[in-house]
This record gives sequence, structure tokens and C-alpha cells, in this order.
Amino acid sequence: MKKSIIGLVIINSFLFSNSNLLYEYGIKTYNNSATKKDGISQNINFMYNINKHYIDISYLNDRVNREHFISKLELPKLNVDKYSFKYKYKFNDKISFKTNYIKIIDNLAPSDQGKIYGIGMKYSFTNSLFSSMAIYKSDYKQFDVDQYDIGISKGFKISDVNFKLTAITKIIKIDGNQYGNYSFKDNDYLTTNLRLGAKYNNYNLGLGAFFGERVFTILDDGTKVQHHAMEQDKTYMISFSRRFKKINLFTKYSFQNGKELQASKDDVDTKNISFGMKYKF
Repeated sequence: MKKSIIGLVIINSFLFSNSNLLYEYGIKTYNNSATKKDGISQNINFMYNINKHYIDISYLNDRVNREHFISKLELPKLNVDKYSFKYKYKFNDKISFKTNYIKIIDNLAPSDQGKIYGIGMKYSFTNSLFSSMAIYKSDYKQFDVDQYDIGISKGFKISDVNFKLTAITKIIKIDGNQYGNYSFKDNDYLTTNLRLGAKYNNYNLGLGAFFGERVFTILDDGTKVQHHAMEQDKTYMISFSRRFKKINLFTKYSFQNGKELQASKDDVDTKNISFGMKYKF
């Protein structure tokens, strides 16, 4: 019995050392949408590192209230669950390789049961200059989406503040014609994501924006996907965090404006504010 308890303690210490557990709660509001009113989202994320191996597992759920924009009649709620897995292997100080997988469960959208696969690599020219490339394949019932990411990051310091500037260009190609009853009019998209991070002592500030139209976009290094037929053309983001020893508290805000393709509803705003905590074991 004592040996079993000791063995369990050793396994737990091995599993949870060098790991992080994150919980995030978000509130969404929509303006001018054909059906969406507001909703909540929850994200649980577990990150584990041992030697050169990095594992990232997350579960995200969205619950959105809906009503018809003219009649104001209540419609069935939108329930979405997403499961993602990312594995990264760091060959040395210069080169790392990653692979991604996302599974989508959606009670209303034609993209229900969608699967996303991804591979990519990162190369470090110096300690402060990095480049990255990734390819993602989104497999939906009626169509597929290919996305190609090319990014570069540069770190620099001004006084006591450390900065990191990142630019990622995303090439998105739709292979297919239908999303439910909607027929795609455009199949090729190009967008660029610019991000600036600033770190001072235990404080972190992040700013970001997208330039150029995009749909069905894979985000956050392959761990998130926007799987509804929403053609976004404006996106702005800001985040702030504060670290206390093993706990990191953070808040995020994002604004998106675009067009709901299936409903042909233009100028739709999506606002999302979230709060969360990350604990380091």
C-alpha cells in the first residue's frame, strides 16, 4: 500500500511538474447579426513540457443566445464544443516542429464534425529573431479549407521594457462551393496579423490587429478556429496580464466586424471580453 502511494506521488509530480493549467471565461455580444444576441465561452487548457517535448490540450465551449433580427422571436441556442491538441518537438535552440488537431461539434452549423489538421516549424536566426511556417487543412462535410501561415517575430528592448513584434500572413483557400444552402462567391483570402507584446517586470500588455478579409481562420498557433461562414474584415485585440509567483491573472478584449455569408448580413460586430487565470505547477 505504501509503495502504491509513493508511486502515485511520483507519477503526479512527474506529470504536473513543468506544466500549466489555464481557465478562461468570456462574455460575447453581437450587433446587427441575423440571429446571434449574446453568449458565454469557457476555455480549459493544459500545457505540459518534458525535455524537448511540449504538449498543449484544450477544451472550448460556446453557448450563444439567438433570436430573429426582425421578428425578435427566440431561436434555438447555438452550442459549440471544440477540442484541440498540439504537440511540439524542439530539435535544438534553432529549430522546432509542431503538429495540430482540432475537432468541432456544433449543433447548428454545416461545419459540425469538422476536423482540422496542421503541421509547422519555427526557426530562430538569433535569440531575438524568429521565423515560422505552418500548413492547416480544415476538413468539413461540404468543403475543405487550406491555410498557409508565414510569420516573423523580432524582440527588442527599450529601457526596462521588453518588446516582441510579430507579423503573420495567412493565405486561405476554400476547396468547395457550398456551406449549407450558401454558395461561396470568393474562394481565396489574404490577411495579415500584426501583434505587439510588451513586458515590464511581472506585467504584460498585448496589442493586435488583422488587415484584410478572412474566413474559417485558424488562430493562436493552430489551437483555435473560426468555423462559421463569417467574412471578417476588421479585428482588433488587446490583452493585459499580471503574474504573481505561480499564478498569472489576465483579461482580454477583442472587436470584430464582418459579414455573415449565409444570411447575407453585413456590418456585423462581435465583441468579446474575457478573464482568466493560469497556474504553473
